[in-house]
Amino acid sequence: MSKPRFSMLPIKRTDIFQEVCQQLENLLNSGQFQIGDKLPSERELSESFSVSRSSIRQALKVLEAAGRIETRVGSGTYFVEKQAVATGGDNLNALLAQGVNTEFMQQLIAARTAIERAVFEAYSIKANKSSIRVLKELIDENAQDKTAKDEFEENAGLDLSFEAKVAELAGNPILSAMQRQIHQLWTQAWRVYGFVPESRETLHQEHCAIIEALASKNTPRVIDLVVQHVDKEVQ
Repeated sequence: MSKPRFSMLPIKRTDIFQEVCQQLENLLNSGQFQIGDKLPSERELSESFSVSRSSIRQALKVLEAAGRIETRVGSGTYFVEKQAVATGGDNLNALLAQGVNTEFMQQLIAARTAIERAVFEAYSIKANKSSIRVLKELIDENAQDKTAKDEFEENAGLDLSFEAKVAELAGNPILSAMQRQIHQLWTQAWRVYGFVPESRETLHQEHCAIIEALASKNTPRVIDLVVQHVDKEVQ
């Protein structure tokens, strides 16, 4: 049976979004911030970079999924990693430099499927009502994020905060580090490819189904849904 296809959405303003991500990366690498320092607010960053708050928010989510920053509810956003996986970052850039085509994306999908499968399997063993509630609140917050409904709505499809939170809750730092690297490559590759995989609504529905399976402690079902969520064909 053939795999379903991603309902890919074109990134209309990928050049601007890439520039915002790069500017934030430069800020983190500048030495201006030490690990544990609080970053300026979304409003301050928006004014400093002369871009919309929605672009800042989506770029911050990309950096959070890559493990560079951490958002703390009611407190703000903090710098948590000095460099983006030092040698790993160079290797990822080398892969991207070779060219991003359909074959590359399918190979990337296969790699990410393997990592996410391991992450969710590890978490499903220890999932409890409290941590599942955290996941539910996270995806509900993402779904209600009105700032993503303007020119950067398409970039919500690259929000990997749900999967990153699952890795954190699983408590395996090695899996978390591997996931951060694959997430970094995932977001960069799709931007170069010029599309995002699925709309925010579709991703939300798939995340809800995964959470429901986690709550029922049905690990085989969780794994099936995660694989279906990630392992799709690209056009």
